Amino acid sequence: MLKEHSSFVKQAIALLDCILLFAVFRGAHYVVALYRPLSPLLDYWIMFVGFLGFYLYFAWTRQLFSILQFAWMRYIFSRIILIFFLAGILGAAILYLLPDRYNSRTLYMIFASASFIVITTEKYLLRALFSYLRRHNRNIAPVVLFGRGRQAAQIIKKSIAHPEWGLRIIRKIDISVSPAEFEEIIKNLYVDEVFFCLPRSITKGGFKIDPYLQICEEMGRAARVFINISSATNFARWEYHKFMELPTLISHTVELDPDQLFFKRCFDIAGSLVGMLVLFICWPLLAAIIKLTSPGPVFFKQVRVGRNGKRFIIYKFRSMYIDAEERKKELLAHNELSGAVFKIRNDPRVTMIGRIMRALSLDELPQFINVFRGEMSLVGTRPPTPDEVVKYEKWHHRRISVKPGITGLWQVSGRNKITDFDEIVRLDLKYIDMWSIWLDIKIIIKTLAVLFWRDGAY
Repeated sequence: MLKEHSSFVKQAIALLDCILLFAVFRGAHYVVALYRPLSPLLDYWIMFVGFLGFYLYFAWTRQLFSILQFAWMRYIFSRIILIFFLAGILGAAILYLLPDRYNSRTLYMIFASASFIVITTEKYLLRALFSYLRRHNRNIAPVVLFGRGRQAAQIIKKSIAHPEWGLRIIRKIDISVSPAEFEEIIKNLYVDEVFFCLPRSITKGGFKIDPYLQICEEMGRAARVFINISSATNFARWEYHKFMELPTLISHTVELDPDQLFFKRCFDIAGSLVGMLVLFICWPLLAAIIKLTSPGPVFFKQVRVGRNGKRFIIYKFRSMYIDAEERKKELLAHNELSGAVFKIRNDPRVTMIGRIMRALSLDELPQFINVFRGEMSLVGTRPPTPDEVVKYEKWHHRRISVKPGITGLWQVSGRNKITDFDEIVRLDLKYIDMWSIWLDIKIIIKTLAVLFWRDGAY
C-alpha cells in the first residue's frame, strides 16, 4: 500500500527539523556571544519555543513533512519561504512581549536566517535522496491499473514521466476482463495496490465495479478508486471530506485555505480599526459639511448582496441628494456601463461636496464598520444591489461567491475606463481564482497609489 500519509515518516521528519532548529539556535547563540554580551542560552527559551511552535504548525499544514506524497516536491522552495515568513513575523511579535533579559533581536534574526538556510538545504537533500532511491528501483510500489479512458492514460503517462514518485504500473487491465480473470491476474502478481480508473460513461452493458473491489478486499489488496467526476467541471477544485459519517467530494471555485483565510480576517480587523479611527476623526467635519450643503441624513444606507447571496446593510457618507433613487429611473438611458451596473460621469444626483468626497473616496469610510462586522473585507469584489443581481447572467453570480470588499482588482485596473460589465466580472473572477493574502496586500498598495494620484471614482 502506498503510505502517502505515513504518520511515522511525518513525525520523524518533524523531529529531525526540531533537532536541526535547536542546533542552529545554539550555534547562533554561540556566534552572537562572541561579539556582544548575551544571557545564558536557556534565558532565551521562550524565543526559541515560540518560533519553533509557529514553524511546526505552518510546516505541518503546508505539508512540508509529507515527503511520501506525490505533490511534496512541487513548489517546495516557495512553501518554505512562506512558512518562514509567517513563523518569523509571529515569532518576532513575541519579542515585544518579553523583557530585555529574554530578548535579543540580533540573536533572533541570525537564528531565523540560518534556520531558513539549514531547513531549505535539508528539504532539497531529502528530495534528492528519495528521487535517487526511486529512480534506482528502491522504495517502489508495484501497481495494477484497472480501467480505460483518458484519465487512465494520463496516470500511466505521469508515472513514467516521474519515476521519483516511486510508482510502477506493472500491468493495465481493461474493464472487459471478467471478475474471475481479474482474480487470477491479481493472484499471480506482486502488487501493492490496484488503481481503478473508470470513465464516467461506460458503454459496456451491465458493468459493475463491486465484484472487482470485493476481490481486492478478500485478497487483502489495497484498492484506490480514481473519481473521474472532477473532469465534469472546468475549473472547480475537488476535495474529499467525510460528512455525516459518509465519504463525500466537495467542489468549490474559491480556494479554501484556512491559514490564509485566518490571516485575511486578522488583516481585515487590523485595517478596519485603522479605517474607523480615520472615520471618527473625519466624522464631525464631514457630517457638518454634508448637513450644511444639502438636506437629508449624514449617512447613506443601502441593502447590498454579499457572499453567496447574503444581504446586508452597507454604510456610506451621503454624497447624493435624498431623491437620488427616484431620479435614477430618469437617467437609465444615460448609463455608461453595459450590463447590470449603473454609472454615469457627472451624475446630476451627486452633491458638490459629494463629488469631492468621491474623488478622495471619503464617502466609503463608513464601510470599515462593515469590514469590522465581518460583512465585507478590505479587498474583494464590489457588493451589488439586489436589483443588479436580478440582471446577472449565470456566470456573473460567481463574483458574489466571496466576501465583498471596499477595494478590489477592478478598482485598481482603471475602473473609470472600463465600460463593459462583463469585463468588470472577468477582473473579479481573476481575483477570485488568483486570490492570496499577498494579492490583497498588492491591491491595497495600488489603491493607495490610485488615491494619491486622485484617479478616483465618479
